[in-house]
Amino acid sequence: MRHFGILFVLMITGFVTNAQSVRGTLMDPVEGTTVGGATVQLKNAGDSSVKATTVSDKEGKFLFSNLSMGSYILKATSVGFENLEQNVALKDSMPDVDLGDVYIPKKTTTLAGVVVVASAPPVVQKGDTTQFSANQYKTNPDATVEDLIKKMPGITVDKNGNVTGHGESVKKVTVDGKDFFGNDATMAIRNLPADVVDKIQLYDRMSDQAQLTGFDDGNSVKAINIVTRGSGMREAQFGKIFGGLGTNNTYNAGGNINIFNGDRRISVVGNFNNINAKNFSDQDLLGVLGGGGGRGGRGGGSGQPSGINKVNMFGINYSDKWGKKINVSASYVFNNANNLTTSNSVKQTPLGTDSTQFTYDNSTSSSNNNNHRFNMRLEYQIDSSNSIFIIPSIGIQNYNGTSHDLTQSIDNKGDSINYQLANGSYHRDGYNIGNNLMYRHSFGKRGRTLSASFQTTYTENEGNSYNQQYTIDYKKNSITDANRYINNPTKGSNISGRLSYTEPIGQKGMLEFEYTTGVQKNQADKKTYDYDGTDYTLFNPGLSNTFKNQVLTNNGGVNYRLGRGRDNQFFVGVNVQNSRLISDRVYPVPGSVGQSFTSFLPNLRWMKKIGLYSNIRVFYRASTDFPSISQLQDIVDSTNKLYISAGNPNLKQSYTNFGALRYTYTNTKTSKSFIANIMFRTANDYIVNATTLKEGITYTKPINLNGYKSLNSFFIYSMPLKFIKTNLNLTGGYSYATTPGSFNDNIGNTTTNNYSGGITLSSNISEYVDFNLSYNTNYYNSSSNLNSRGSASRTNYINQAPGVQLNLLSKNGWFIQNDLTSQIYSGLSQGYDTHFWLWNAAVGKKFLKNRAAELRLSAFDILKQNQSITRTIGTADNSITDANTRVLQQYFMLTFTYKLKNIGKGKASSSDGEFRHREWRDGPRGGGGGFGRGGGGPMF
Repeated sequence: MRHFGILFVLMITGFVTNAQSVRGTLMDPVEGTTVGGATVQLKNAGDSSVKATTVSDKEGKFLFSNLSMGSYILKATSVGFENLEQNVALKDSMPDVDLGDVYIPKKTTTLAGVVVVASAPPVVQKGDTTQFSANQYKTNPDATVEDLIKKMPGITVDKNGNVTGHGESVKKVTVDGKDFFGNDATMAIRNLPADVVDKIQLYDRMSDQAQLTGFDDGNSVKAINIVTRGSGMREAQFGKIFGGLGTNNTYNAGGNINIFNGDRRISVVGNFNNINAKNFSDQDLLGVLGGGGGRGGRGGGSGQPSGINKVNMFGINYSDKWGKKINVSASYVFNNANNLTTSNSVKQTPLGTDSTQFTYDNSTSSSNNNNHRFNMRLEYQIDSSNSIFIIPSIGIQNYNGTSHDLTQSIDNKGDSINYQLANGSYHRDGYNIGNNLMYRHSFGKRGRTLSASFQTTYTENEGNSYNQQYTIDYKKNSITDANRYINNPTKGSNISGRLSYTEPIGQKGMLEFEYTTGVQKNQADKKTYDYDGTDYTLFNPGLSNTFKNQVLTNNGGVNYRLGRGRDNQFFVGVNVQNSRLISDRVYPVPGSVGQSFTSFLPNLRWMKKIGLYSNIRVFYRASTDFPSISQLQDIVDSTNKLYISAGNPNLKQSYTNFGALRYTYTNTKTSKSFIANIMFRTANDYIVNATTLKEGITYTKPINLNGYKSLNSFFIYSMPLKFIKTNLNLTGGYSYATTPGSFNDNIGNTTTNNYSGGITLSSNISEYVDFNLSYNTNYYNSSSNLNSRGSASRTNYINQAPGVQLNLLSKNGWFIQNDLTSQIYSGLSQGYDTHFWLWNAAVGKKFLKNRAAELRLSAFDILKQNQSITRTIGTADNSITDANTRVLQQYFMLTFTYKLKNIGKGKASSSDGEFRHREWRDGPRGGGGGFGRGGGGPMF
């Protein structure tokens, strides 16, 4: 009864499971060849009774058909190989479970007292999933998942915990296929220990709606799944607590605890510090934390967190299985961040062949930001033909901030143009509520399905600010002193629904007919009051407005898919979309603008395995983007006398073409791999800010321009250097972008080129010796013809970053750690070309039983050289901004850590039998395999 009320609410959404078969290919992990003639059994997990038996064919393939829902154990035996056992669960709306390549361990051989044991290959490719075996990458005993994945080719993590995989930003991390703190990738990699990981799987995760049908809707994101070790993890408790005090009143305390009890998993995380240490990612629903102001072409940063941060954070994650039909996961996170940032910058804006404006800015800002996040995912399998999903989320944010800016502009002759002193205080409260409800029904005919989804989001922000500005305009010989209060509440909602019907065509084909409709509404009500000497009572109609906009969308299409397996699959389709954009100005002068757009949106996807070790993926999709409510408001905003802006109610939607080509080569026999990822994008009616710079005052207005083009490429080659037990990774990349713009009534383009390369030597010796040697360089080139007709201005700069990390652990528990990195800049503005080193080190001792306790003395920025330097290229005006921001500098800290680790002794088997990337096709993609501890990959 305690679940009945919940389930009654869920009956309007859904997802179905109808798994009926299990297939896969047995592979030799050492030779990289298939294993034919092996005996393969499928047993019931409950009583170990044999459900079915078969023999793998000459290509190593096996198939079990006509199976009912439930949990099974896959067992494979063959002469010369160890017995393989792996968990398999048939559920979650899949007519087949395709385990992909299943690695069966070679027989252990004893030679004169020497034991030779085969091991799983470090990297294997399964469809569009790259799978890394964790035990092939050696780390220290106290390493986190972040430390582990940094050793894996093609995966990088910056100082703020942002993960990049194969050149794309990783947006989601799951644990055994289940949500872990919603979409916060940083939470998982910084709070889970590396020694509980069996595999890391990097893949393209389809949206929840696309997983209903298996037809990509263009909303895929790069994701990581963490597969934990063996069945022993089903009964485990592990984590740590720590506390440290340091010089300059620094402190760092917190910890995490993970309790696994069968299907129930609970994780609790906390962190409290003033040393810029964040174990979560920032999520900003109010839009008050970001920066950049729409600028592009940023590079040359040091990767240091901005300013000085004090962090208080607490989170809890829960996942479980309620009965046989309900899977649930939920999380709550609270974080409080206090930030103090001081920076200085110089901005160069070319105005012609012999004229340049220089703008110098010194700023100090402080903020206190509180954020509450709740995420939930509930899946209810009603029966073998009907299922429902509910995926709600709630975000609540409170922000208070202050700023102090001193800005001065001069021309290239040294004459003053303007001067401004500005102070401000800001307060905003807001919340965002979203829900995704899905339902799916599977008919009697295999492959014939009907699915429906209903999505809602609602956001509301209440905000106000106080602004004081003292401005001197030397060209006009005028002084302005403004003191204002601004109240600016906003509201927004988005409601959409989708219907999809799939019909099998032949043995390997599938058709999808789909229709989506939605309405998006936004409202802004800005009121401005001037100071009367006593209070803010003087209403300013020129800086006040009320504006509404509405977007109505109807989209229908047909898609065709050919092929069952992920190794050879082809998709093609086209949608027709009609959109109506209605903009209403309520105040000060009523007015309305309506526009209608009809667009054809083709899409294509092709995946093909080439030989034993290579595969290729080709992707293309067209899409549209709508202007925001702030871009559509046609009221002039002169709140800041030096930066005056206006909206444009006649803006059109932009039309974008996006394509990608990915080639992967992973030789499981030699452990060599090569990955090439190339992406391109073009856009018509691209929305840019038309900019006019006149007598030191900047005027902007959004317009549509054609001609946006970009190309991004990423290449990586990895191989082991066995003679020194080290992995070698070589990376390279090239990116290009042409961005149209309008500056001082001259329409042109800004073109940027970025060439990057790097080399990394990552040790794979043992847990006692861990080192990384790296060198990365980026060369940036930018040119623009925006500033004067018939000529182009150019800029070039280089950023180099060598580094070395060395961790040594003795067998009696003593350890020493060193992390030395450098940033070398050349080509920046005078005073910003610099070369500095950041040296961090620690020494300590592990003690107590199983070395559960640790005492560490650490030193940060030993050389007192830490800096944060960035360069930003303004594509709207070809400006160049070099900035130096204050960062945390030298301190020393003594930290005590106590680790908890109690893992059950369950027999080695697959630990990801519950992981399903819910994509409808003739079987879940990728995954399978595993060696030793077993464990298939994600069964997508």
